[in-house]
Amino acid sequence: MNTKRLCTLTALLTFVSAGAHASSTDVNISGTITPAACTPSLSGSGQVDFGNISMPELPPQPVIPDHSILPPRNLTFTVVCDRPTRFALVATGNRRDSASMPAPRAFGLGTTTSGEALGFYSAVWADSDATLDSLPADTLYSEDKGSTWTRMPGGGFEHLGDKPDSRLGFARRGQSSPSAAEQLNLRLEVTGWLRNDMTHLDEELLDGHMVIELQYL
Repeated sequence: MNTKRLCTLTALLTFVSAGAHASSTDVNISGTITPAACTPSLSGSGQVDFGNISMPELPPQPVIPDHSILPPRNLTFTVVCDRPTRFALVATGNRRDSASMPAPRAFGLGTTTSGEALGFYSAVWADSDATLDSLPADTLYSEDKGSTWTRMPGGGFEHLGDKPDSRLGFARRGQSSPSAAEQLNLRLEVTGWLRNDMTHLDEELLDGHMVIELQYL
């Protein structure tokens, strides 16, 4: 995470009067330069509960035939800053090794008691689900740690371990790089997929965990 340390600036000015018997007095100037402070948060304390799941009742997923899809859940992700600030987002999945799909947007749901991956989940948003300071915002994507940006039609979190140079930014409509803003709102759609080809399944607990990190630009 990019951090900015507090800086203290001290300047010493000396005024000297003319004359054989010169005298002086000191003026000390001090101050503290502070970076902007932004706080990210998730509705519901970031808890996504799919409840009790009966595997035979889950609909098949045509795109991924060996998985069944769970009904999506929605969360609101918010960033509030104390002044207009440019920032980017990255995400890390702490259950990444248990993801049953080898894709950057696939985050693991944990394993069965016998060690099989249960499935994966994603956290995405549509183009209309992002706002900056209450105005519609574009989602931007960078593959070089923020040096260049490309507009995306919506977006989704990617596992930082798979894409270490990727960043997600947000801009006001028509701008090509992240905009300085005091508030970002994202309506996240969290969708889970469970494997339907597991060889042994007892009563299992889903155990997904993602960390969303804000980086100052």
